[in-house]
Amino acid sequence: MPDTSESSTTPFFPSATGPAARLGDIILWRRPLWSALVVTVATATWVLFDVYKFNFVTVVAWIGMAVVTSLYLYGHLVRLFRKEEPDLMDRQFVREKRVVEAARSVGSGIELAVGCLVRMSTNGDWRVLTHLVVELGFLAYLGSLVDFLTLVYLGVVMVMTLPLAYKTNERKILNAAMQAQKKGMEFLYMVDEKVVRRLKGKVVAVASMNEDNHSKDQKEEKVE
Repeated sequence: MPDTSESSTTPFFPSATGPAARLGDIILWRRPLWSALVVTVATATWVLFDVYKFNFVTVVAWIGMAVVTSLYLYGHLVRLFRKEEPDLMDRQFVREKRVVEAARSVGSGIELAVGCLVRMSTNGDWRVLTHLVVELGFLAYLGSLVDFLTLVYLGVVMVMTLPLAYKTNERKILNAAMQAQKKGMEFLYMVDEKVVRRLKGKVVAVASMNEDNHSKDQKEEKVE
């Protein structure tokens, strides 16, 4: 049985700080409210635009009407029961620091992805290039089967489920991977023993027979 003590001391998901830490908490469901909100918004968006074929401008207009109506009712209810004006005008809804952090995170992610593609394309290893081309070809094939919104929705669902499933069942997955690798090596060894080596033996035997026949023919020609 493989040693899995290292996985408990060195986790697959390292700790981070700042926006990366918050994003990791959301992906790993350490903030259940935000994680559920992300899945709910992604599902609702996909259902509205892909299943029911709603128009984007129509949905945005409806959301705007709902927000404006809610704020209007909130303001009048506050004046009715509290006898004071709501302080919504003085409240800062979007802080500049958070906007700058989000922009930097997006820029860093794009720069990292582009840099990774450039390094993989120019490092001179044909195996890495082949692997990259195969992955992009699979992505192109997948894009021909589903539309962009469905592809993005599937990506969001996978990001919100696979890391948590891996972290929860890390030892089981590692053990299963080790067992699969062991069985794969045993299968390859069996194929090498029963198929490849026999074929090599037959090829060598046929080649030796051809050489013997050729040498006999040469001897017969010399005798004649």
